[in-house]
Amino acid sequence: MNTIKEQFNHISERYDSQRERLIPCFHDFYNAALPLVKNMTEAKTVLDLGAGSGLFSKFVYEQNTELQFTLADLSAGMLDVAQKRFAGLSNFSYTEFDFASDTITGKYDIIISALAIHHLEDADKESLYNKVYTALNPGGLFINADQVEGRSPMFDEFYKSQWRQTVINSGLDEEAIAKAFERIKLDKFASLELQLTMLENAGFTQVDCIYKNLNFVVFCGSRVG
Repeated sequence: MNTIKEQFNHISERYDSQRERLIPCFHDFYNAALPLVKNMTEAKTVLDLGAGSGLFSKFVYEQNTELQFTLADLSAGMLDVAQKRFAGLSNFSYTEFDFASDTITGKYDIIISALAIHHLEDADKESLYNKVYTALNPGGLFINADQVEGRSPMFDEFYKSQWRQTVINSGLDEEAIAKAFERIKLDKFASLELQLTMLENAGFTQVDCIYKNLNFVVFCGSRVG
């Protein structure tokens, strides 16, 4: 995980400014699960795994400003950016955390993650989903906004080529494009179906994909109380 940590420490200050150009469905992608958050009127605590700059937490916070947030990330540089984003807000805390190996401490009503879990090997994804289930309070919700592998080699290559072309035409400078293409070498995509099954095997009884655009997906699991 050191390479991932180094790359995201390096990009941390410029990360948010590039997001809308690197995610072709940016607004739908980050907003798809917010109605579920709105419906959780009794929720009090949120854990953001692989929080990065806190971008996903920002959208959730705007939905419910009373929630208590814990932002966890491997990169201290990214957490520094998140702390600047939420400066002056007392309902945010931050922790350096390697979700591939560290144990999730505490209990949460909502656990979220965006564009982070695809850096894990499949066995580590499965282990993390088990830890997420254990860390959720009864009635809790897990939301993962991420990228997945296509169901066949043809569709997988189609998704990736579409994304590459989007980035090339995005208006980013050549260095930023090169860095984006370098970072994707760290990706370890798994299929959507496999990950939904992993959630069910972890104990989630309500599981579904609520948004999909090419290989950008938002899928959720509810721990029934």
